[in-house]
Amino acid sequence: MLPCQSTCAAYRAGCHKTCAHWEQYQIEQRADRAAKKRYLLYHSQRCAQTIHQLRGMQCRYPVW
Repeated sequence: MLPCQSTCAAYRAGCHKTCAHWEQYQIEQRADRAAKKRYLLYHSQRCAQTIHQLRGMQCRYPVW
């Protein structure tokens, strides 16, 4: 089901393929997904860096 199907007065089957509002909605969704992807990538790299640093501070071999 399309999100505009219940709210658009001009809705008809297949109209989303040529609808300017639908295209704008898709552009906004793409930008939102790209922003989320950048956010996750940035924080994933930061966490990996922190884990790498913490593992580097650990003793490699136990001292008896």
